[in-house]
Amino acid sequence: ACSPKSKKGDLLNAHYDGFLASDGSKFYCSRTQNEGHPKWFVLGVGQVIKGLDIAMMNMCPGEKRKVTIPPSLAYGQQGYAQGKIPPNATLIFEIELYAVNKGPRSVEAFNQIDKDGDKKLSELEISQYLKEEFARDGKKRHPSAHDEILADIFKKNDHDGDGFISAKEYNVYQHDEL
Repeated sequence: ACSPKSKKGDLLNAHYDGFLASDGSKFYCSRTQNEGHPKWFVLGVGQVIKGLDIAMMNMCPGEKRKVTIPPSLAYGQQGYAQGKIPPNATLIFEIELYAVNKGPRSVEAFNQIDKDGDKKLSELEISQYLKEEFARDGKKRHPSAHDEILADIFKKNDHDGDGFISAKEYNVYQHDEL
C-alpha cells in the first residue's frame, strides 16, 4: 500500500518498454529516447494510448507492472506504421513508475498555480509551477523537457488561443472527485 496512488490527472514519471504480443519483438523503449530520461505525462487525458491510461491507474511510485493491451485500447485496425505496429496488434508493456505528482488538473493545483488569483493561468505561472514540481523531486532533467511540457499544456488546453488557460479550459478533464 502506498499513497498517493496514481489517478486521472496526475503527472507521472515512468519508463516503459513495448512489445508485440505476437512475436515478442520490442517496438518501443523509453530508455533509448530523450537521453534515457523517463517520460513525463498526464494520466488519463490521452497523452498515451488508452490502454496505458487505464493500466497505469492506481500505481505506486516504484511499482513495476507488465500489462497486455488489446488492439481496441491501442492502435486498433489502423496499426501504427511509424511505430512498426501492425493492424490489430495486441501489445505488452513493461512499466516502471518513478513518481506521482499532483497533476495540473486539480482545483488545489489550479489555485496554487494561479499566483495572482485572476482565475486564469499564464504561461509564466505554469512555467513557474513546472519548475517547482521538477525541483521538488530533485531529478536532473533536460531543460527542453520543461519547454515541451509547457508547449504541450498550451496546445492541448488553450482552446481560444488567447495565451491563457481559463478555469473552464483547465478543467476540461475534470477529476472525477471534483
